[in-house]
Amino acid sequence: MSPNIHFLIFAAIGFACVSAFRDQLKETIKDCQGGKEVTEEEMDEFIKPLIPKNEEERCIMACVMRKYNIINNGHYDPKLAFGILKETLKDHPEKLARLKEVMDHCGDDVPQHMDNECDLAGEIMQCEVKYQKAMGA
Repeated sequence: MSPNIHFLIFAAIGFACVSAFRDQLKETIKDCQGGKEVTEEEMDEFIKPLIPKNEEERCIMACVMRKYNIINNGHYDPKLAFGILKETLKDHPEKLARLKEVMDHCGDDVPQHMDNECDLAGEIMQCEVKYQKAMGA
C-alpha cells in the first residue's frame, strides 16, 4: 500500500480499537494487495474516514469488503453487513449504535447492486464519510 492510500471500511470505525480484529484486518489488506506487507502507519491511514481517491484504492476496498461479505457478487446489503459486525462489537454498544445509524442511512443512498464492485465500494465509502461528517464525526 503506498503512503498516499487513505481510506477505511466502515467496519474499522468500531474495530480499530479491537486488537485482534486490527491484526485480522491487516492480514486481509495484505491479501488484497497481493501479499505486500502493511505497516502500522498504513493501518492508521486505512482506518481514517477518507474516500478512496483512485481505482487502486477502490479495488483494495472492494476486496476487503468482499472478504467480510459486505459486498457479495456486486450486491451491498447493509443489514447483512451490520449482522456480521454485530457480534464483533457486542462489547462496544456505543460504537455499534453509531455504526448502525450510519449503515441504515447509507443503505438508502448506496445502490444495492453494481456490476463494478470497485465502484460500489467507492459509493459505500463516499456515503459513509459524507454521513459521518454531517453527524459531526
